[in-house]
Amino acid sequence: MIKQIIRFKTVVSTQDTAKRFVSQNKELAISSLHQKKGRGRQGRTWYSPAGGLYVSLLLFPRTQLSSIPMLASLAVVKVLEDYGFSRISIHWPNDVLLNQKKVSGIICEQFKNAIICGIGLNVNNDDFSPRLENATSLKIDAGKTFDIDEILSHFIGKFNPLYNELQSLGIKVKEVLNYIDSIGEPVEVVTSKGVIRGSVYDIDDDWALLLRDETGMIRKFYYGDVRKLRW
Repeated sequence: MIKQIIRFKTVVSTQDTAKRFVSQNKELAISSLHQKKGRGRQGRTWYSPAGGLYVSLLLFPRTQLSSIPMLASLAVVKVLEDYGFSRISIHWPNDVLLNQKKVSGIICEQFKNAIICGIGLNVNNDDFSPRLENATSLKIDAGKTFDIDEILSHFIGKFNPLYNELQSLGIKVKEVLNYIDSIGEPVEVVTSKGVIRGSVYDIDDDWALLLRDETGMIRKFYYGDVRKLRW
């Protein structure tokens, strides 16, 4: 359970900064107003100028490690709903979309005996590079600025009960399914082993994607990029 937030003005990466605290064996959050080299999944760069929310959660979960990205995604969704946003969806495994544009990304890494879960949320950002044409922010969507520190506290308040439920009872995915944006739709899953086409069948309890491939077989994926074949 996150009870402490350590705040920085600038770091290279909140993920890397969080590693410095692992030896304390204490669950906490590391946030920064700016990241010099923010990271996304598979070595990608997360554009991290001032105006966004950048936080890494240092966790020592006892069970269901692969479900942590689901908790973070659902917590972001709940925060956005509380702030009055609609048309929010989760693009498995780690993106939150607002009106079909990416507003948040999540990365989880195992380091020693910890899981470090990084969350980037575009809050007051309004100047994206052309290569990020599918990105948006709360400011762009709502036409006003937001208090980033308030949103961070609100996010922790949403994440903690989900995390506690995971540790005590095991999280139930039914609520998450309400937000998955590709259930039943034709997609291709891109992994290091190749590209598999099919339709999204379900999301498993451990946050794995269940895909019905073109032969009708249900296949399970713990990682990969999902690309819609029809928008």
